[in-house]
Amino acid sequence: MLCTPRLHCIGDRMLSSDLSAWTVDELVDHYRSGEVSPVEVARLQLDRVESIDPQLNAFVWVANEDVLETARESEQRWRSGSPLSAIDGVPATIKDLMGYVGRRTGKGSVHTSHDDPAQEDAPTTLRLREAGALILGATTTPEYGWKGLGDSPLTGITRNPWNTEMTSGGSSGGAGAAAAAGLGVLHAGSDGGGSIRMPAGFCGVFGLKPTGGLVPIAPVPLSGLLSHVGPMTRTVRDAAHFMSVVAQPDPRDAYPTRDSGGSWLDGLDEGVAGLRIAYAPTFARADVHPEIAAATRRAVERLASLGAIVEEVAPPGPDVRDAFLTLWDAAIGGALRGRTDDELALSDPGLVATLRRREHIDLDRLQAAEAVRGELTVAISLLLSRFDVIVSPQLPVLAFPVGSDVSDPATQSHWIDWTPFTYPLNMSRHPAAAVPIGLSTTGLPMSMQIVGSHFADRTVLRVARAYESVEPFVMPRLG
Repeated sequence: MLCTPRLHCIGDRMLSSDLSAWTVDELVDHYRSGEVSPVEVARLQLDRVESIDPQLNAFVWVANEDVLETARESEQRWRSGSPLSAIDGVPATIKDLMGYVGRRTGKGSVHTSHDDPAQEDAPTTLRLREAGALILGATTTPEYGWKGLGDSPLTGITRNPWNTEMTSGGSSGGAGAAAAAGLGVLHAGSDGGGSIRMPAGFCGVFGLKPTGGLVPIAPVPLSGLLSHVGPMTRTVRDAAHFMSVVAQPDPRDAYPTRDSGGSWLDGLDEGVAGLRIAYAPTFARADVHPEIAAATRRAVERLASLGAIVEEVAPPGPDVRDAFLTLWDAAIGGALRGRTDDELALSDPGLVATLRRREHIDLDRLQAAEAVRGELTVAISLLLSRFDVIVSPQLPVLAFPVGSDVSDPATQSHWIDWTPFTYPLNMSRHPAAAVPIGLSTTGLPMSMQIVGSHFADRTVLRVARAYESVEPFVMPRLG
């Protein structure tokens, strides 16, 4: 029997589409009808990981036996008509900063120990398990999630499915690459300065940094209140499914928040007619690639054609680069505190430099950075009191070659220099999404950012879904 990329075979059956492109709803419909079982899907996904991941290096470990056991349990539930949730049997991944009982949480560092496996699941891992998701494994991260690139001393380089000579972005780089390559459907990322949105933008998938604290995090992350956990998926609706499962309280969360509740799918397809959009073509320090600038403007015009009311605005808030870097260095630099010089020689040099800068941060500087954070947060919130969302470019640059922490060494000294649209939203803790808006002339993904008021995450998803419905996202051809 002939099987093509859009015609997948299971035994003597021929399915109408490539399983790697199926959404949550498509998988569940097949489970419900009995046409496909979670065990078949698990085996096909594990085979796909084995076949494709050597090109990408998106996974730290793969839970082969656990996946198959979970899939058999899911299959029995679907046969009896009693699934645990709307994602029961759906393949998922977690990031290698998130605990998974019995597995080492590597954090991209050679300093983590194989002899110290996680004693409990992280909140996101736990919620996915409780919902019956098939956790394929853990995806790669740079050392302690310190930068926006996809390489680490522990796992090496993670590559972009659109062009394997280019970076996947980070720190959720493995999740971004896996999502684009169809290695799983739901992918958990974390974001302390853009770490969901940067790889989502470079890899051409959807990513949501929710309102701070909406998705519980435990233990307390190094980046503290800068850090968020959210979905990376190939469709907006899949991200809504993810949020329905993981945006639940957890008593281990040190910074808990609560939204209005209700299904994350409700209202998702209500469109944008009448919504007010602030279009910010630039932020402070942003030098936007001409193709990205033009693509973002076209995307905003497309939203206007759907009935949104668009007004161009100036960059929201002050220039916060130095304040963010102070907060980031003070937090992330602590990852290597107490390491000997010999141990530091095994770490990412950029993280070691972060530690050195941390040693010179005093209380006055830290308090000044917090004051800037407050000023920025108020400025964005005031703008959003007049608009439903802010739309901007998401990254000002295209994915660049692996092996460098910056896209232009002549003008940039730190990874935050090429991502001025992302880290301000970590300081302010507003929800922000990366939305694919097409490919450059060199075949690399471009992305816009949609920002909402605190706890207006559903509005962000609604705008993203409206755009996706008329400009469907495309994925690279692999496998």
